[in-house]
Amino acid sequence: MKPTARSRRRAVLSLAAAGLVVLGLGGPVPVVRSPFGLPTAEAASADDQSEHSDKRSRTIRWDVAIDCRTWRFNGGISDEAFGRGDGFIADGKIFPVGTLPSGVQANDPNDPGSIGNWVERGTMAATLAEILAGARPAFFASWYHSLHDGSALVADGPHPESGPMAVLGGMGRFSGASGELSDEIIGWNSTGCPNLRLRITLEKQAPK
Repeated sequence: MKPTARSRRRAVLSLAAAGLVVLGLGGPVPVVRSPFGLPTAEAASADDQSEHSDKRSRTIRWDVAIDCRTWRFNGGISDEAFGRGDGFIADGKIFPVGTLPSGVQANDPNDPGSIGNWVERGTMAATLAEILAGARPAFFASWYHSLHDGSALVADGPHPESGPMAVLGGMGRFSGASGELSDEIIGWNSTGCPNLRLRITLEKQAPK
């Protein structure tokens, strides 16, 4: 079965989100290295969603629903026409960890309860055919996590199969942040894009 435009987009977005995608007769199947184990409906506040803190680091967990309706390549090129150097952008919403259940879901990224906005901006390093044939990295991307309180975190890295993304910095209460971000595809939302669970480990800074 020839992949549809929607399945091609899901393939690229799955690469963007977490790891290798295998295109089969039924469409894309995400194959990811999960650093979290099974998803849990863990209760969390709408603040940091911190699950762990020690003298050296603290860990934040968020859920993200990517919105396929916002996916665009530069110049409006098609999903199969992109090549090395072409850029893309996609938006999503951040939720407290445990908000989004696993599996295929009917949730809309614009559902109530969001604590912030997520934006991915990337540059392709290969064509779709080259990526599906195993070219790595497929692209390089920056993720922007902007919370409703005015704080933000920025992460960047090659995709996929490259390990955690680097946290490059932040704004507001995350000013000067550094650390690593890992993510897991836990399911799919009503727009055809992944629901993610993020784990962000921030290194604590010495008092200034």
